[in-house]
Amino acid sequence: MWTNDRGMVFNQFIGEIMGFLRSLYGYFILVSLLFILSIMAGYFYASHFAGDAVSFLEEAIEIFEWITTLDPISVMFIIFLNNAVKSFLALIFGLGFGLIPLLFVASNGFIIGILINVSLAARGLLFIGAAILPHGLIEVPMVLLSAAIGLRLGREVISSLKGDKVDISYEFKKSVRFYLRWIMPLLLLAAAIESFITPVIILVVS
Repeated sequence: MWTNDRGMVFNQFIGEIMGFLRSLYGYFILVSLLFILSIMAGYFYASHFAGDAVSFLEEAIEIFEWITTLDPISVMFIIFLNNAVKSFLALIFGLGFGLIPLLFVASNGFIIGILINVSLAARGLLFIGAAILPHGLIEVPMVLLSAAIGLRLGREVISSLKGDKVDISYEFKKSVRFYLRWIMPLLLLAAAIESFITPVIILVVS
């Protein structure tokens, strides 16, 4: 009997998660398309304004150069905190009609596009794949999922202002709970891969 109860609770838990993810499908597609278009925009910007693109990356490298002097565990936690905090802010600021998540995705995609363009010319496609894919396969979907949740919250706010019956407090708590249970741990995993595994892969392909 106890085992059956546990099974029912587990199935209900999984059902709630899948239902929540299904509610995000359209928003996730939208932010993913925006992300891809922003990468393309950044790439073409760097193609036409190569000097500005290189200067931008050099300034960014100087700002974060101190991180390279730290041990891998410290680097992991810095990367994790950076991604976790920004993703969480994109989620909660989605309450402001969903504008912040869109700007968050667009700006990150644009910067990645510039980085790909400059790195492609200097290091080649294999290096880019080694530097981005190992951790990016986890990190990018989690960041986009956070933005999708924020966009959905923004839509709920608009619906409530139109007079629709929407429990904003419940939706917000549900979104934060999903973030803490799933997105944040996976961002930690991505940070660990980026700190310990990605450098080894880069070393192998270089």
